[in-house]
Amino acid sequence: MYICAYINITFSLLFLKLFIFFIFEIIMKKAILITGTPGTGKSTIAQMFQKEGFTVIDVGKYAKEHSLFDYYDEERDTYVVDDDLITETMIELIEQNDSSLPLILDGHVVELPPLFLTHCIVLRCSIRLLRRRLVERDYMPSKVDENVQAEIMEVILSDMLELYGPENVSVVYTDSAVDESFSDVLSKVKKYIDDI
Repeated sequence: MYICAYINITFSLLFLKLFIFFIFEIIMKKAILITGTPGTGKSTIAQMFQKEGFTVIDVGKYAKEHSLFDYYDEERDTYVVDDDLITETMIELIEQNDSSLPLILDGHVVELPPLFLTHCIVLRCSIRLLRRRLVERDYMPSKVDENVQAEIMEVILSDMLELYGPENVSVVYTDSAVDESFSDVLSKVKKYIDDI
């Protein structure tokens, strides 16, 4: 009788451990979002992550290639994405990521449920540098002004802090050389990979 009870308890504990393992695998956070106002260096930093062996998805480019937008806003010269569809698609891509490294999502148009996000890194830069970068990209003056105002008002940072909380959001300033900015972002990413 004691042997049967011992076997039942042992089996129950084993089952519980397996259950916890599978639940952890299902809900394990597998993505890091690199976001910021256009011109703060998201794509440049993301390309450097690709060289380090990370899988990187440029969310805006992916949305255009897979028609995940509602319409094209001619006045603002931009695509307006379907928030629900882009979120659903990014979750599917995160779930399909079989790498031991988290997926790097490069973009300012995605709001993932916190369950799927390891960390969010908001890139920022000085207003003067941001304006210069946007002008060099041939942005329309109204679009330059819109993005500069968004950076001044910390729109993206505020949104990310509200969505994910201050413990899950880091800020990196990209005014310095690209290699130095990447090193700052990479050190934060490595810290959060170690915490997983």
